[in-house]
Amino acid sequence: MSRVILKYTLFLLSFAFVAGCGGNGGGSAGTAPSISNLLFSPSVVYVNEGGGQTDIVGTFDFTDPDGNLNSFTITVQDSDGQTVQSETTAIAGVSGLTSGTIQGVVTIMTTTAGDFSVQIYVTDTSGLSSNTIDFIFTISEFPWKTKSPMPTSRLEFSSATINGLIYIIGGRDATAPVTPKPVVSTVEVYDPSTDTWTSGPSLLVALASQMTITANGKIYAIGGEDQFLESDVVQEYDPVSGNWTLKANMPDQRASAAISVNNNMIYISGGEGPGVQLNSLLLYNPSTDTWGAGSPMTQSREGPGGAMIDGQILVYGGYNTGYIPDAGYLKSLESYDPVMDVWSFRADGDPRRDFGVAVYKNIMYAFGGNNVARSLDWVSAYDNAVDQWRTKTSMPSSLGFVRAETIGDKIYIFDTDITLEYTPSNDIQ
Repeated sequence: MSRVILKYTLFLLSFAFVAGCGGNGGGSAGTAPSISNLLFSPSVVYVNEGGGQTDIVGTFDFTDPDGNLNSFTITVQDSDGQTVQSETTAIAGVSGLTSGTIQGVVTIMTTTAGDFSVQIYVTDTSGLSSNTIDFIFTISEFPWKTKSPMPTSRLEFSSATINGLIYIIGGRDATAPVTPKPVVSTVEVYDPSTDTWTSGPSLLVALASQMTITANGKIYAIGGEDQFLESDVVQEYDPVSGNWTLKANMPDQRASAAISVNNNMIYISGGEGPGVQLNSLLLYNPSTDTWGAGSPMTQSREGPGGAMIDGQILVYGGYNTGYIPDAGYLKSLESYDPVMDVWSFRADGDPRRDFGVAVYKNIMYAFGGNNVARSLDWVSAYDNAVDQWRTKTSMPSSLGFVRAETIGDKIYIFDTDITLEYTPSNDIQ
């Protein structure tokens, strides 16, 4: 066995390998070696992972009928195809071997993001070279960044996006030394392009745990709780006039429901009514300021998350005091077909409530929330096309009451006074 160290000045620091035992030489002279079956892990890491460097473990097989393997060449190219390093090093201790496995560890610097092509071939003593095999190694920017905090620290607020701005609406004063904490009418506006906050027009009615969404070019804040009771109030914000107006009340009082919009129709699913958890579905038409109803969900849910993907209304998670598993925290996901007016169960996620939901490229992301009196740093992504969940890179901190909004290729996360930016395309999980 032989161990050879290759020194690199830019991307690769070292490569070490061990040749496994094989047959003795004696094949026809003048036959080039060959290599195959490259395996390596990991294939992608984050910038500065491992404190600035990390190891790639890899193996590949070789055959050399002449048994005269001599050297090893490794070349690194950047995403533009420019060679940033190439080095050939003699291999000792493999004379006479006609086959085997080369096992190696590449130590890489992780300080620069990019895709790097690592190309490998071997050469024998007569100068004949093998085929080249390569792999792509990616160093990705970390998907999470901390942004400017909300000016007002609050809980149980809602959020909505319009014209590239995110509105944080209502909630409860997190700094108040009383329980329950008082509701507020405060509206603050976040501009992701400048990472700055400004004051917005206050709600007409101060509420917390309301359901808020953008439809028909306006923001709708629906229901919620006043200081003690659920509400049926509907408030509409027009960004052109900068004013809130009251609209037709909901048919019932509720808070902490899932909200989504499809073809400018707003869907309110589940939530909490006076002394009861709900499974009913309400439909609001902003164009006519009228309410209707659809078929109820299978499960009653307080604090679920909602989204619209591919014309389907998705409602996930929440809390149900009558549900015994997971201490009442729901993991189920139900899908509603507005045309057929029917619900169907989809793949289960993790049990949680009061989490943030956002959609990016037809994938529903769920952020944080709480489960059995603890805040969560969980991030999950649901692909409706294949009915499958994936675990993504955790948030930098655990957050118990989260709101999330998508703008461009980023998702913004809010809780209390925390603002986070998440880039799904950077997530390597």
